[in-house]
Amino acid sequence: MPSAVVVFDSWYGCTKAVAEEIARGLSADGRVATIVTNVKDTTAEHVRDHDVIVIGSPNHFGGPTPRVRDLVRRLRAFDLRGKRVAFFDTCFASDRGKAKGKLEAMLREQNPFLSPPFLGLSVTVEATRGPLMPGEMAKARELGGMIRSTLAIPA
Repeated sequence: MPSAVVVFDSWYGCTKAVAEEIARGLSADGRVATIVTNVKDTTAEHVRDHDVIVIGSPNHFGGPTPRVRDLVRRLRAFDLRGKRVAFFDTCFASDRGKAKGKLEAMLREQNPFLSPPFLGLSVTVEATRGPLMPGEMAKARELGGMIRSTLAIPA
């Protein structure tokens, strides 16, 4: 059975909620063992051991948080061929995709065999502490399902 890890950093709970919803989409049919973990509770070694790696961050001054950047820098040391990698961010509409795009560029920088585009999502929030804009949680679950659909899973 393929395994997935959804790693997040979250200050006010919005990014954590999105991570949990992506995990629900990944594991919806019970054929992908999925865990959700805070970035401060995991290591790059643990993350790289999964078939699917999803990493999310709130947009912090135009990019991912320092803890998420550090995790992705550490992941660059590993051969990630054959892994499904996706990124997501939570942000204001004006910052859509900034953190996600920087994470993609960071990982690709020393892993040329990982070819874009990565699956991913930018989820908009109404204010710094949330809530998420209407309809955004459904997009998160859809992302999990899209990632699951790219896996070769025996019936």
